[in-house]
Amino acid sequence: MATFAYQATNSAGKRLHGVVTADSSRAARDKLRSDGLKVESVTARSETEVGKKTSWGLGKRTRYAGRLTVAIRELATLLQAGIPLLQGLDSVIDQSRGPFRESLVVVRDRVAGGAGLAEAMASEPTVFDDMTVGLIRVGEHAGNLDEVCEQIAEFRERSGELRDRVLSALIYPIIVLGISIAVTLFLMTVVVPMLLTNLIELDRPLPWPTRVLKVISDTLLQHGWWMAICLGVMSAGGLIWVLTERGKRQSTKWLFAMPVAGTLAQRQAISRVALVISSLLRSGVELVDALRIAERASTNLLVRDALAAVREDLEVGRPMKESFARHRVFPATVAQVFSLGQQSGQLDKMLERLARDYDRQAAVIAGRLTSVVEPILILLLGVIVGFILFATMLPILEAGNVLSSS
Repeated sequence: MATFAYQATNSAGKRLHGVVTADSSRAARDKLRSDGLKVESVTARSETEVGKKTSWGLGKRTRYAGRLTVAIRELATLLQAGIPLLQGLDSVIDQSRGPFRESLVVVRDRVAGGAGLAEAMASEPTVFDDMTVGLIRVGEHAGNLDEVCEQIAEFRERSGELRDRVLSALIYPIIVLGISIAVTLFLMTVVVPMLLTNLIELDRPLPWPTRVLKVISDTLLQHGWWMAICLGVMSAGGLIWVLTERGKRQSTKWLFAMPVAGTLAQRQAISRVALVISSLLRSGVELVDALRIAERASTNLLVRDALAAVREDLEVGRPMKESFARHRVFPATVAQVFSLGQQSGQLDKMLERLARDYDRQAAVIAGRLTSVVEPILILLLGVIVGFILFATMLPILEAGNVLSSS
């Protein structure tokens, strides 16, 4: 069945748009008319829109992450209560809005047409990631789809909690930095020129701090717009480069090399991978297949490359501990956990404990990062304001001393 985007008008005259699945454009029109809609246009969605993963699509996936977690949690609850899958999907769709709802409608229609839930989700990669699709496929084959949906919801909730903790810890320093930049620009472009005008009118030589301040202020006033444009162009170019595969790898290497922020990013990436593999193993997936799914689900290219290399090593019979130890992106603890977990047959439980431990470490590191960055930014703002105050007051004090001595 193909997927078609439509525009139509209901009986109340309200214009609607969405998606519908059907064998042909004519069948899609007939289906819409049977629902009491007056069809204006029906166009087939291209492979780029439906099945291809683009950077824009991955961005949409991130935007829909919270809504997808809620939807999967609700679907798990409905399935555990004995509600049939199609009715459960209808209930989730009724509580959804916008493009996210359209993707759910596509999934529902494909399931109603005989496709499996995992197959239907795979047709909407801008919403459903590889890990979710892989676990759903395992749940369908094992007959425990409700339990798998519960596991996915728990995993996504834990990942979201960690992300929220880190963002909450970093948001205050970002606000302080933004205020510092705004205050500095205001002082240098508005306050300082007025003060310097009065000082220059005294017709006395300015001390060197005041001359430095004047040069900076004049530069911002005369060339500020060009500097802002150049900075914007450079920032845009850097962002475009970071979005490329090579840029992502290089920027991740730089991030991992940083003292505190690198450890935080590494712990977050490994915690996500450990949770994914643990959930897959608990659902009965073989380790090599779990590594393959975790590789596709990881957003960190360095971790993804390392997982691919480890999987290839395992396929040719290389010991697991040796495989993980070859990659610096994995700490020695990770190699020990995989090795001991495989030997004891409790790899899923050990990986879950590792993920929880790394979650706690990431939260602690984020708190420490905040406690270190906050005073540094406040001190920096104080130094800037203090220098401006010193540079403007110094000639006034010197003039006062000259008058008193005379």
